Amino acid sequence: MDPKRRAAEGALSFLEGARIVGMGTGSTVMELVGLLEPDDRVYVASSAETALALARRGFRVAHPSTVRSMDVYVDGADEVDGNLDMIKGRGGALTMEKLLASHSRFRVFIVDESKLVSALGERGGVPVEVLPEAIGMVEGRLEEMGLRYSERTCQGKRGPLASDTRGYLLDVEVPRGADPRELDARLRSIAGVVETGFFLGIADAVVVGYPDRTRLLTRGREATRDGGKRRGRPTCARAAAS
Repeated sequence: MDPKRRAAEGALSFLEGARIVGMGTGSTVMELVGLLEPDDRVYVASSAETALALARRGFRVAHPSTVRSMDVYVDGADEVDGNLDMIKGRGGALTMEKLLASHSRFRVFIVDESKLVSALGERGGVPVEVLPEAIGMVEGRLEEMGLRYSERTCQGKRGPLASDTRGYLLDVEVPRGADPRELDARLRSIAGVVETGFFLGIADAVVVGYPDRTRLLTRGREATRDGGKRRGRPTCARAAAS
């Protein structure tokens, strides 16, 4: 079975009893949307893509501004390290994803095994959303800090790519050996930066999909879907190239 679908299946049990569910963005989340059965929950989406996918399947979708909090938030991730710290936002929805995750009572992330890394930044840069008016000033400050970056672009549009929240997106290279918390703080100190793709200390659980099984990782414990548990900090293997 496709590992992404396995991971999505592993998230279904976390939705039991939830009335308001936050939904992230990305291909693994789309797998989860496809698995959901009609229900009376209210869903809050982190992107137009997810909102449209839910609405087209007949689910109730609320605008984020109309809710105070969510019972559970489910999302994918681009990289997950052994502390369950993550990089997210390579799909361009990092600001809304962090907003919904931060206002949810429980946060579960679903990934395939290729997203497990020994250090954040192994598979690419950390996304940073920037006010359009500040793009030049932020880029100048990054250069002063000695940080390498690239502007996010896409086919069919000239110039920087704008997110759903209308910010421009930069991908900042994570220097080898850098402390993610220190780098996150440095990036946030730049006036004009809206949000970063570092999701540090946010995950309550991570479901990892493999072709033949899933693993459930929580802080201080690792559990397999067959009920076996091993105590101790979850250990993640280095990501395979994709």
